Amino acid sequence: MQWIDNWGANHYDGYAFKQWLLDNHDIAIYVAVGYITFVFQAPKLVSKYLNLPANAKTSPLVPVINKTWAVWNILLSAFAFYGTTRVVPPLLYNLKTYGLHDTLCTFRPDEFYTSDVGVALGLFTISKVPEFGDTFFLVLKGTKLRFLSWFHHTAMFLYVWLSYETGSSTLICAAAMNYFVHTIMYFYFFLSEAGFKNLARPFAMYITMLQLVQMVGVMFVSGYVIAQKYILAGQGIMDGMEGSCSGTTMATARLQLAIYTAFLYLFGEMFMNNHVRPRVVKKAD
Repeated sequence: MQWIDNWGANHYDGYAFKQWLLDNHDIAIYVAVGYITFVFQAPKLVSKYLNLPANAKTSPLVPVINKTWAVWNILLSAFAFYGTTRVVPPLLYNLKTYGLHDTLCTFRPDEFYTSDVGVALGLFTISKVPEFGDTFFLVLKGTKLRFLSWFHHTAMFLYVWLSYETGSSTLICAAAMNYFVHTIMYFYFFLSEAGFKNLARPFAMYITMLQLVQMVGVMFVSGYVIAQKYILAGQGIMDGMEGSCSGTTMATARLQLAIYTAFLYLFGEMFMNNHVRPRVVKKAD
């Protein structure tokens, strides 16, 4: 992954990317609306012209889709592994060196926008667009889309756009956890689409558990920042003052908490339905 670091050092400008995001808020809305439109309209076209999922077992397209999706997933897993190796170690270093409060409450712009961490965070923000491709493959296979799937992609895309453009000390924590979980999750998807579904299936529950831990972790981070802002404000210490918790804006922290609370509920419901509650088997007439 050294070539990404070399590219970033020579060509990536985090401050320029931040400004581009600030100047193009409308594009985020267009992308989100276009994606949601695809979610609701594309399945009708697939059913009409490809007759999927009705002929999924006989269609020559399905093996091609599976192989292409397998390659897509292993690429995303490799990218997430790169991000994990660039973001997690500095985060752990900051926690050890500066402590929890300073790590979550102090924004370090040079680290965020210009270092190897900054490149990984910028690519993390950009990666939420190609991750829409997950939905593309699901639709091509004629798979019924869950609300969780498209809501998760849309909310994450908008959240990271806002967090990167405003600069957020908590985005590093969210990115570190997301990168780590995605390294494992996309490798699991790769195995499933590459013909090793029986090998991968037993790990599905543990991957969902990792996702739930991720949601709780980010909720703690954002909740901590919100609580500190209120506590310090009560002491007359406002954002921007010495000793304040101004690494993340209150709006960003609230949005982060709201989104990840929704994720926790939705992923928790999926976990209960798939792994805890007994499945109802319809009796034959």
